[in-house]
Amino acid sequence: MAPLSAAAACLGLFGAGWLLPGALAEVHTACDLGVVGAAAGGIYAAWRAAEAGQSVCIFELSHRIGGRIHSLRNQGPKGDLVVEAGGYRFAPKPVIKRFGPGLWRIATPLTAKIIKELKLPTAVYNPNASQWDHGMYKIVTPDGQDAGYLTFIERMLDRAVARGTKLRFGAPVVALHAIADGESKGRVEAVTMTLDSGEKVNVRSVVLNIPQRPLLELLRRSGGELTATFPKPLYNPVSHPLMKLYVHYDDAWWRNELGLTSGTFITEEPPLPANDPRMWAPVDFPAPLSGQYHDGDVKCDLPGGKCRGFLQAFYGGDSGPFVPFFVPFVDAVTNDPAVTLDPKVEHHRALLEVVHASLVHYHRDALLAAHGGGAAGEATLRRVESMRPSGAVLTIWDQGVKGLNAACHMPKREPSGAEPEPGTLAKGALEPFPGWPLYVANEAFGPMRCFAEGSLAMAEAALRRMNVSGPASGWLEDDFANALLDEDFNKGRPPTDPFLLARFEKDAEAPNVVI
Repeated sequence: MAPLSAAAACLGLFGAGWLLPGALAEVHTACDLGVVGAAAGGIYAAWRAAEAGQSVCIFELSHRIGGRIHSLRNQGPKGDLVVEAGGYRFAPKPVIKRFGPGLWRIATPLTAKIIKELKLPTAVYNPNASQWDHGMYKIVTPDGQDAGYLTFIERMLDRAVARGTKLRFGAPVVALHAIADGESKGRVEAVTMTLDSGEKVNVRSVVLNIPQRPLLELLRRSGGELTATFPKPLYNPVSHPLMKLYVHYDDAWWRNELGLTSGTFITEEPPLPANDPRMWAPVDFPAPLSGQYHDGDVKCDLPGGKCRGFLQAFYGGDSGPFVPFFVPFVDAVTNDPAVTLDPKVEHHRALLEVVHASLVHYHRDALLAAHGGGAAGEATLRRVESMRPSGAVLTIWDQGVKGLNAACHMPKREPSGAEPEPGTLAKGALEPFPGWPLYVANEAFGPMRCFAEGSLAMAEAALRRMNVSGPASGWLEDDFANALLDEDFNKGRPPTDPFLLARFEKDAEAPNVVI
């Protein structure tokens, strides 16, 4: 396991106050840039602004960075595995995904440039070149082990902190008020940010790196001019929840017995008549499964080269009764949606039992055919049936997660039924209050939905509006940066993570095209 970054290591030490390079400082009352939210777009904006010479203060509601990028390290019985409870992959080059009669273009070029600039090692996400997500990549350690997607946010924070950026945890911003320019009517000179503690911080500009619902609540609480204007673009997106379930086995039987290292598995619900209200109620057994064999940290260091590790048993959204099956096993309101399932806890054990039985049920025929079938196959089935998961991580990103209240977003359709061109909403939402130095940077409004790329692109566009110049080293070209929200630049991007719609595909294993 790679050591944590300097900034990440400081989180425990300075979790209740300012994160500074060296020591805990008193709260400063003025910064050039105030950032609300320490997720990808907010940390990126802080890094870029700090390197351009601005003083930056970041205010984070929770006690961690990353937002919906949530890499859990030191997992599994040996404490040497990583679970990606949130966002986890990117596309260095555009990947063209076939969906029905159309093509989707999955592209995260800014993310790729950032990861390259940070000199982070990467590896192919899916080793099977015949499957669409072979063109997706993940962040690894120098020796090729999963490092956690959060690594690139930690490294950006390292660089921001090295330039004097201050980060405060457990510091919700509850109101924004104008500091007017007496010489220029209608122009806001600066903004006072009020924290829930009553502290006030004056900043020249604000980047709001928070999702739609927390953003709207902050604006409504602020009152005054921010409620006198209706920021229509901010009300446009609709949100939906996502769930991820990773199950750990001391014996990674899908690899050890079946040789499954890539591909998708999805259970089917029994058919019902059209519009039958029972369609929203999941069956009691088997549990819904929607996973990928190549997704989950696995190490093959057991005797004989056998493997142990995590299997992604479910990754999906609200496209049916699937997520509700798991909802009773998590808290309704939480600061951290990731729940570690422990077999010693009764309701955790009950869920692990039904998930294991469902996985065996799905793979029954393959297990019976293993090792030549016959008696060897029967023995393989019995052996796997007798196994039990040693733990799991269940994450549901929904309205109960404080400060996030959703997973992914997409814009409302136009009256014709057509989907707006990606980038259109981002331009409208970027600077929603004329005359105010308030800038929005979040996936909810960004040109690449359900990926950090959308938030990063909006953050870069905000920096350009604030006249923050490009990096002196030249790793981010001006023409590229200025095009990030353009419709032509974003044509063909999908409405969400393509895997979330795998249930609706007739061609789930269509080859990808990398261009």
